[in-house]
Amino acid sequence: MAYVIACLTAGTSFLLNRALVKLIGAQTIITLSPVIEEMLKTLFPYAFDADIFVTHVVFGLIEAIYDWVQTRGRIAALLSIGGHGLFGLATVLTAQAAGVYIGLAAGIVTHLLWNTIMVRFPLRSAE
Repeated sequence: MAYVIACLTAGTSFLLNRALVKLIGAQTIITLSPVIEEMLKTLFPYAFDADIFVTHVVFGLIEAIYDWVQTRGRIAALLSIGGHGLFGLATVLTAQAAGVYIGLAAGIVTHLLWNTIMVRFPLRSAE
């Protein structure tokens, strides 16, 4: 079930993020996008009793494929997988200790920090 949810959340996130970037601008990447993605990747698997961590990682794989196809390169693709795995880990570990909504908050904060760092200090690829 986590694989299906990851595919659905990736598609939904893509469409919402695209619309918000057109409507609001690029700042969406470091404001609303992480919140939307983390809510989708956490609350849907939680509601359907699916694996939250697997959902996050598969979402990252889907984003990595998109990054690769868009020729953002290997590093961007690997960072997509690693980043979403990190957000999932932060969510799950915190949820186990303090509940799913606090876990969700931890995932959102981690994702916001990650995106801020990635935008502020873009990688210079030697690919």
